[in-house]
Amino acid sequence: MINRMTIHYGYYAATDDAHAADAVEHDTLAEMGAGYDQLVLTGLDPELHMPALDALISGRSAEAVAAVPPYGGTINTSDDGRTVCHGFTDTFRDALAGLAPEAVPAVAVDWAASPVFEGGAPAELLAQALAELTGIARDAAERGDRLYYWISV
Repeated sequence: MINRMTIHYGYYAATDDAHAADAVEHDTLAEMGAGYDQLVLTGLDPELHMPALDALISGRSAEAVAAVPPYGGTINTSDDGRTVCHGFTDTFRDALAGLAPEAVPAVAVDWAASPVFEGGAPAELLAQALAELTGIARDAAERGDRLYYWISV
């Protein structure tokens, strides 16, 4: 019998690394990130798909995006090791925050066509996620918060 795991990704804002680390200090997926301004998704991997979006909206090359920490830098790991917390760059937060709502559908089409989606992705679904992410980023930028993500298996 094949056991299939679903990987969940939470995208959220927090004041700093210590505050962000608290998001994964929970026993259940339902509690993960509770109380944070967040979006929880499956299938949209922050370490695979977000650098392509970052390059697309910031105008930086994929190499430049990949070269700048904290992509992939671990901030916290849950006690059982099934959930990890990482940070995004402030450059990415600011690029998301600066993306005009009317530009979201076109950016989603370009993002969906990027090689990281191996054959394409539904642009409409990416546009919905992107619209929510830009809202979280705008609020975070206004408060001086940072953007983070957690991955839970």
